[in-house]
Amino acid sequence: MGFALKDKVLKGSNTLPNGAATATLATFLDLEHGSRGDFLAHCELLLSAPALNSTQLSDGKTMIYSILESDSSDGSNPTVLGAILTQTGAGGVGAAAATATYRPRVDSKRYVGFKAVGSTTGDATAATATLEIVF
Repeated sequence: MGFALKDKVLKGSNTLPNGAATATLATFLDLEHGSRGDFLAHCELLLSAPALNSTQLSDGKTMIYSILESDSSDGSNPTVLGAILTQTGAGGVGAAAATATYRPRVDSKRYVGFKAVGSTTGDATAATATLEIVF
């Protein structure tokens, strides 16, 4: 059974990029553990990507979502933990909504966020992706 308990405070959203650009969560979420990794609650990060129409994500183009971690709440000098979700436009209809989870390592940095990188000329700024901590 997966994690399902949510906290409204432990949630961040960001609009997706316009064209072939990158959008990064402005305020990183606080895992609230010490610099020595002394206690990190059992949790997962839940990334929810919205459905994108063919204008926002045309056939063969992608929107790639990656988890970031930082020692600073403003997300400066983040470490990219890797892509956890890729949406690909297909069939002239864009891409369906999708979710992915990531379980932070015990030695994760204190603050986490995400970035979305588009490979298209479409404008996806009307769509919003969300990152939540679930327990």
